[in-house]
Amino acid sequence: MPSLRSILQATSQESLGQNIEEKTAPNLRFGREELMSYKLTPAQPADVDSLTEMYRLCYPLIDLSPEERYNYFVRNPRCSLEDVFVVKDGKEPIASMIAYRFDQFQEEVEIPVIGIANVMVAPNHRKRGVANFMMQRSLEIFEEEGIAAAILYPFEHRFYRYLGWGYAGEIRQYQIRCRQLAEYLEEEEDDDLETVLFQERQMPQLMEFYDAVASRSNGMLRRNEEYWRGKLVAPPRQAVLAYYNGEMIGYLIYSLEKIHTDNPFVQEIVVHEWMAPTLDARDALLGFLAKQSDQVESIRLSLQPDEPFHLWVDDPRNLDHRFLNRLYAHTAMVGLGWMYRLVSLKEAFESGRRFNNVKGVLKIEVEDDQLGDREIGVTFSGNGAKVDKAASKPERIVRGSVEIVSQLFCGYTTAEEAYEQDLLEFEGKDTIEFCQQAFWLPAPRCYDLF
Repeated sequence: MPSLRSILQATSQESLGQNIEEKTAPNLRFGREELMSYKLTPAQPADVDSLTEMYRLCYPLIDLSPEERYNYFVRNPRCSLEDVFVVKDGKEPIASMIAYRFDQFQEEVEIPVIGIANVMVAPNHRKRGVANFMMQRSLEIFEEEGIAAAILYPFEHRFYRYLGWGYAGEIRQYQIRCRQLAEYLEEEEDDDLETVLFQERQMPQLMEFYDAVASRSNGMLRRNEEYWRGKLVAPPRQAVLAYYNGEMIGYLIYSLEKIHTDNPFVQEIVVHEWMAPTLDARDALLGFLAKQSDQVESIRLSLQPDEPFHLWVDDPRNLDHRFLNRLYAHTAMVGLGWMYRLVSLKEAFESGRRFNNVKGVLKIEVEDDQLGDREIGVTFSGNGAKVDKAASKPERIVRGSVEIVSQLFCGYTTAEEAYEQDLLEFEGKDTIEFCQQAFWLPAPRCYDLF
């Protein structure tokens, strides 16, 4: 399988501009000649200074030193300079993005995906189709390499939905006072439960626990040790580990922030990562947070949609904003997060997923303005799937846009929801039921920000 770098280097300038006019986002003012002057290449060491300056111009409010911005490209714990794409107009970079190589879990299978991050366009080159060109060409490269899917955190939702990304991740963010966790103080008195502050010697155990949870999840990413040490538990962050009879059962990672800039003693706990797969883990970690009330005023806690914090405590309200609408109490804010896009349909369906052991044949018609409309036949064997040409008269057909098919594939949208909301078309007497079973997954979750 060719690498991204080899594909980029082997691609001619003529092919870069092929059909690009027909695939560009609406409301952008540029012509074919301008597009043809752009070139997508892998970053070179000589580009790093320009990338560092572009980072400063595009994200001026991110509080990083010049050295930290520079190291983001050359000492990133999850990628190398070879994973940075740049668009050049002549010799100078005018846009860039990082294509992280991740392994993502679905049905206990690790599937290689690309994580797109740090998409930047120089301020004086915006609204000329540069980002659209970069994303369009990147998708073609990912497909040529045989990448199953690409994920990202969007800044402009409409732009990425146009490019074929569907929604995948949500969170519920709660903001409460420590005293609202008072009922969990007694959990710390349970002799079987214990919480301890993380120490360096516990790193292998923490990583092993995360890997075990991730492997049974839908959407979590494999992590390396350098990322754990350099990002997740690096100061000022602190991890808290929960144990039951000496066995690790959960953890949280938090930092302290000032609520008022003129008073450093009024603090808020910000929980960056919450991993409590059992009720014992939940009780132990909430008990730890409850004990911080002497020096902490409030807690900001982001949870997955299937973690109903408002059912865990007697009073889940945000006491700073008591009502949303008349007498409806303000509890949590909903956040739309990462997005998911199928790229190579063959690689995605033949990734090793078992598709809940269904057996049968399904024709899938995907409308894709970026990579071209596709029709495939998928044979589900009960232990996996194989992609072939679609039958001329299939018994089951599902038809729709690539973003909604992607949402179905990753488990964000079920077949029944897609039918009820008129998001996909289904043909065949049992097609909805078949797809409901084949594509059902637990709600997607990804804790990594990239």
